[in-house]
Amino acid sequence: MVDQASTVLLVLSEAGTGGMQAMVGLLAGGLRQSGIEVHIAAGGDSPMPGVVNDVVASGGVLLHRLPDPHGLGLLSWTRALRKVVHTVRPSIVHGHGLRTAWPIALAAGRRRSLVTCHGLPPDDLARSARLVARSGVQAAAVGPGLVDDLRRAGLSTWLIENGVAPAPSPMSRTDLETELGIDATVPLVIQAARLSPQKDPLLAVAAVARLEGVELLLLGGGPLESEVQTRALELGVRNRVHMSPWRADARAILGAGDVALLSSRWEGQPLVVVEAAAGGVPVVATSCPGVGDWLVSGREALLSPVGDVSALASNLGRVLGDASLRAQLVEAGAVLARSHTIDTMVAAHVRRYEELVAS
Repeated sequence: MVDQASTVLLVLSEAGTGGMQAMVGLLAGGLRQSGIEVHIAAGGDSPMPGVVNDVVASGGVLLHRLPDPHGLGLLSWTRALRKVVHTVRPSIVHGHGLRTAWPIALAAGRRRSLVTCHGLPPDDLARSARLVARSGVQAAAVGPGLVDDLRRAGLSTWLIENGVAPAPSPMSRTDLETELGIDATVPLVIQAARLSPQKDPLLAVAAVARLEGVELLLLGGGPLESEVQTRALELGVRNRVHMSPWRADARAILGAGDVALLSSRWEGQPLVVVEAAAGGVPVVATSCPGVGDWLVSGREALLSPVGDVSALASNLGRVLGDASLRAQLVEAGAVLARSHTIDTMVAAHVRRYEELVAS
């Protein structure tokens, strides 16, 4: 059984400030509070989310930097991971992202190893599932739809859902206006997501452009920044579209919005949905894989087809214009948030770890 003498090594192929890395930080902190020794191994030298930095700074979690895993670097990454495993001698090696499965199998062996899928492009899912199955490493996934898809592809998969910390106090709209130039008197839609093709920020811009007097904050930064600027100019809404790199106070900013938007093409189980729900912010999203197979449209969120700008704009307008609908979404969101806490997430992980150790 996993007890206070146990050691867990959480493995990320790459460092970064994305939702998967943030979730690993939350998990690390929760496991440490449960009395488990925790190490994180991450590839590359990119910055890590504030929650990871906090748990490392507290002295309770050690961060091991691995080489960049891209291209031929994957071999060096696997060798470095093997050295960490040899030094730490963990009870459990837990990879995050399916591509860690084979390196973990080679570096740590199959016994007492687990890999969690946090989302995949639908076209890659079946191939990835087959590769993980051949590795012999146990698999989990963060969303029920993702679990079903992986099982249909032949990969036995546990469900271990994400959890979030309680919401901080929202930033005041006056402070948002001062810091980011957002008009404090008009409705504000916030999309807290990386500016990447997966998140489809161009769809978000196009949807908000159809709503008069509404401003959009894209919080996260990323490779599509110039394309977003160009699209906003083309649609005549450059003064209503604001962009900011990811910030440590992102959740406080999200809490200041009138609507949390997610225009993704695919997801796993997006933390931002639970974060918005915990902060009392209604959610409008696409019914992409990882969202439409998890949330009920009209209950926890208003959902529209992937890529459908008219439907997405219509849902934004409905939420902004209907106080009763907003209250209904916020109430259901609070129920959702109560079932996705750090405590429930950590408890689910510990149960799976115990099963692995006992097997």
